[in-house]
Amino acid sequence: MNAKKLIAGGIVGGIAYFLLGWVVYGMLLHDFFPQPPGEENLTHIFIGSMSYGFLMGWVFQLNEGIGKCVPGIKAGMGIGLFAALHMTYFMHMYETSFDMKLMVVDTLAMIGISALVGAIVAVVNGKLS
Repeated sequence: MNAKKLIAGGIVGGIAYFLLGWVVYGMLLHDFFPQPPGEENLTHIFIGSMSYGFLMGWVFQLNEGIGKCVPGIKAGMGIGLFAALHMTYFMHMYETSFDMKLMVVDTLAMIGISALVGAIVAVVNGKLS
C-alpha cells in the first residue's frame, strides 16, 4: 500500500466530500430534508467527511487499478450506494413509518457525491503514480 497516495487521496477526498456535502445537502436540498433542532457541529461533519475520504483512498489503494477518473466514478458510486443504504436504514431504525421519497433522494445524493469524490481520489492517485 502506498502511504503517500492514501494520505493525499484521503485528505483531498475528505475535503471534496465536505464541500460537496455542503453544496448538495446544505444548499440544494436544504429545504427538502427536515432540519434537526439546534446547530450542527461542523467539526464533527468535517471529521466524518475526512473519514469518508480516507475510506475511499484506502479502498482505492486496495485495488491498484483505480487511478483514473471513470473507474473512480464507478467505485465511488458503489461505495456511495452501500454507505447511503447503511446510514439511511440505521437512521430510521426506530421509526414505525418513514418517507421513502426522502430515502431515495438521500441515497441518490450520496451516490452522486461519492461518484465525484471517487473521481477526485482516483485522479489524485493517478497523478502520484
